[in-house]
Amino acid sequence: MNLRQTDPHRPDPGRRTSGGPILQVGEDRHLEAIERLVAPPGTDNRLHARKFLDYARETGLSLEYLWSNLDEQGRITETVLAVPNAGRTAMMFTTRPASPEQAASVGRVIDHACGKLTEGGLHLVQSLPEPADLLDREAFLAGRFVELAILSYFQRPVPRPGKIPQPVWPVKVRVGPYDESRRDDLVEILNASYEQTLDCPGLTGLRDTHDILEGHRATGAFEPALWTLLYVEDQPSGALLLNPAAGQETVELVYVGLALRARGKGLGRSLLRHGLGLLAGREERTVTVAADERNAPALALYRSEGFHSIGRRVAMIRSLRRRPSAQSEAKPESAGC
Repeated sequence: MNLRQTDPHRPDPGRRTSGGPILQVGEDRHLEAIERLVAPPGTDNRLHARKFLDYARETGLSLEYLWSNLDEQGRITETVLAVPNAGRTAMMFTTRPASPEQAASVGRVIDHACGKLTEGGLHLVQSLPEPADLLDREAFLAGRFVELAILSYFQRPVPRPGKIPQPVWPVKVRVGPYDESRRDDLVEILNASYEQTLDCPGLTGLRDTHDILEGHRATGAFEPALWTLLYVEDQPSGALLLNPAAGQETVELVYVGLALRARGKGLGRSLLRHGLGLLAGREERTVTVAADERNAPALALYRSEGFHSIGRRVAMIRSLRRRPSAQSEAKPESAGC
């Protein structure tokens, strides 16, 4: 269940929001708090909330990081839920504001929640509103998030066997599957690939690369055979990481990147075709990927290899690190950057 694929309840614009106390919600008020988060307008709010709570119990979705704003009568008016992910990140979901005033109120709860998440050791919080959701974006800006990029999401069918041209690698270029003995190589590749990147460059220094790698591993189902490392003259120089999405009929291209020394040689296209070849004949139906809309070469590559656009999101982030490292760069895993 994707919270943002529902149409979260927009409270009555005339309903007064407040600058009252912010409550970290206990189990006794979960139902009331979740009503403010997930119920579409014009429906039985409590029914939708109960369905969500059933989903949370079935999947183990944590409701530990759930905060709500209270009005003068102690009623919950806005709710913020942070869902922790591997790699010391969290995805944040909120009541969708119905007015600029309520956006400010939601932003206040977001800011409060982020302060508490910092105490919990998280380093980065993310959200992915749709570009047209201007009040959602306003709320996150009020909560001291920044807009990182507009992400384009692409999809193509999983290829049938024999339908993807297999690359012919240049002399002194080799590829092979990932295993744990090559972890340091992959960390080196990730660091090198972030140099002069066109994909979400504003993330420089926000997270440790080992945390980023753990986030990649935890996206969907990790299958080492679908992770490919590329070497140029035996130097770790590129990677393509594919993870089947849990419970879905798709494989996500979690990350693809090249070190500067490997760029401009057609190796990105070759890596992509190699990865698609690994998927040929699998039971999943589609391959998905997301990219920063400013990354024109990546967008052109995906389109030329059979991907078509399926949506757009705004990647918004807030760093929780007090002393960012100058030697690492981050990529928001579920955002595709």
